[in-house]
Amino acid sequence: MKKTKKWGLLCIFTLCIMAGLCFVKPMKAEAASFQTTSLESGQKKIGGTYFWKKNGKIYASKSKKGAGKVIAEPGGWGNIVTNGSVVYYSQLSPNAAYGYVYSVKTSGKDRKRIAKVKDLYQIAAYYNGNLYISYGLIGPDMSTYRLNVKTKKGKKIGKELVVYDQYKQYLLLHHATYMSREGGIRNNAYIYNCKTGKSVKISNKVVSGLNFSSGKVYYAEKINAKSVRIKSCSLTGKNKKTLVKKLSANRYNIGKITSKYVYYWADSKGKQQYYRYDIKKKKAKKISLNTYIKEA
Repeated sequence: MKKTKKWGLLCIFTLCIMAGLCFVKPMKAEAASFQTTSLESGQKKIGGTYFWKKNGKIYASKSKKGAGKVIAEPGGWGNIVTNGSVVYYSQLSPNAAYGYVYSVKTSGKDRKRIAKVKDLYQIAAYYNGNLYISYGLIGPDMSTYRLNVKTKKGKKIGKELVVYDQYKQYLLLHHATYMSREGGIRNNAYIYNCKTGKSVKISNKVVSGLNFSSGKVYYAEKINAKSVRIKSCSLTGKNKKTLVKKLSANRYNIGKITSKYVYYWADSKGKQQYYRYDIKKKKAKKISLNTYIKEA
């Protein structure tokens, strides 16, 4: 991975927006024993264990109101992968040039270093003994790496692509930045099958809202800077449907999409206002931040 000196405000701005959509909310590995989640927004329960993060330390407890036990001190931020018994997490080196991937039991015992990854960003997903890791500098160098936790062997699975969501063996991949190394704007999105190692392109206009819901893929395509088209497709990328022909919302501000609702936000007089758009009724309703976090 070659370091880039400067890719301008567009690269940084667009990556921050898309990374926010991806990592603020947990990426759920539905119907799987392991789940990838962020602890930045509060306590999470997985496999009968409650996890939370405070002052750079990860706590685990069998009780929701328990004091918990410190099982790791990664500092900074990042996702964890766990089934409630074993936890995989990352920790950056002092100069952030490298990141280390660790495993530890929820008891705090058997802590092991699994790998050292240059320019590691964070753990993005897990499936069948493999961790999927985002790595690289902000800009076109950021990609996705598959790491086998037993053999410690890895392989790049997505050049300039990062994981946005997971459902069973399927991952949603999107360009880490809109500005590609070759120039121009990249809005390509793919469904990657962890079992087969193959991916299928679903659109070249995806700007936000890329997620799985109830076994389907949902996404927002750009119409212009202030409006998007809401679409869905099957896990194979087929049976594409247009759910909303035109939704008046900033192209980058679409959050979760389901068969019933589209969640998004807007800036109003220096403050963020949150909305839930009812697809059937074709109406948007203002909702609180707490409701947005809970539902979206």
